Amino acid sequence: MQSVFFRPIASTVAILALTACVTTQPHPDGSTKVRLSLGNPIKASPDATPSNIGLASKPAATIAQAKSDRSNPVNMPGIRTTAMTGIFAKHPFDGTPKTYFPRAAVTVTDWSRNDCWAATATIWWNKSKSESVPVFSVCWGQSLGYSVNNAANLHLFMQQMAVEHSGNVRNTGPKPPMLAIPDRQPISERQQLAFQGFVQQLVLDTAWQPGAPTNLWLVGYDANAAVIAPAIHSTGNAMPQSIDAKAKAQLAQALSCIAIDKHFDHAESALQKVGWRQDQGITPVLLPEPVKVYGFSARKIAIARDGFEHMYRIFLPGVSLQQVVKSASLRLGKDGKTYGRMTKLGVLAVGAENGETTLTCTVDTEGPEG
Repeated sequence: MQSVFFRPIASTVAILALTACVTTQPHPDGSTKVRLSLGNPIKASPDATPSNIGLASKPAATIAQAKSDRSNPVNMPGIRTTAMTGIFAKHPFDGTPKTYFPRAAVTVTDWSRNDCWAATATIWWNKSKSESVPVFSVCWGQSLGYSVNNAANLHLFMQQMAVEHSGNVRNTGPKPPMLAIPDRQPISERQQLAFQGFVQQLVLDTAWQPGAPTNLWLVGYDANAAVIAPAIHSTGNAMPQSIDAKAKAQLAQALSCIAIDKHFDHAESALQKVGWRQDQGITPVLLPEPVKVYGFSARKIAIARDGFEHMYRIFLPGVSLQQVVKSASLRLGKDGKTYGRMTKLGVLAVGAENGETTLTCTVDTEGPEG
């Protein structure tokens, strides 16, 4: 049985006069396609430009401060301080193969905020010369200029498909994947608008324009970095050095799909200290020390206890699917492709996410729990 990554949703938001709808559509193979449809943006005045729409009435000093604040409200460089800023305006596509480059592959490393995400990038200046861009922040706003100037480009960016590509293999290049946006995304329903804001601001800050072969894409989401990254917006509390034995035991039982302790709130309290929130969906967190699940030591886990279906997942990088099948005593499903089994608590199934083997316990909270 395949694990559930998303429930289908359709959300619509009005940002000033721009209407956008972000929809996730599940596929039979368990992947999720993110679709974005945009309404008609309002028309700007004839003398409006990307630099003055929504900012023309403000003093120059105020504009400079606003740009600085939005570029770096978290403790890391903003994208506008890196080689990514305006890269496609500085090196425009003129229709010839010599301008197929530069290309930029972006990996999201923290997607927990509603106003800023963090990422790294690899810039390819040609097929053999690349440049790594260390972690930077991309922060978005809701100004008139932000909405109007990027509506069309955002729509085109989301819909583009590479002609010469690496297929479904997503990497940092130099060849782009078939789709500019990953069809598997570890973002919850509440993060859909943040996802839109991130992509729209990325398109703006890089000065991306349609026409060239795919030269900007999202590689994916670096979960290993993401579970550590919340420190960039923490309140200063240090990560606890340990989780007490009671919380570890409760987590181990739930992740093994054996039982949910009636006092599981103790485990939740321990999780909250490492950045977990009850409404964050399946976004993983990193435990300060591992828990044992079917003989495996797991530090990266994801627990979703929101709604009528609860999920408890461990991530096992470097562990094969067959190893998990054997240790957890899973059986081949009727489809001849997936492995899982029923437990007294719920359904235990093996899967994969971003190249890592996962083991997920799914619990129907409307039914018996053991």
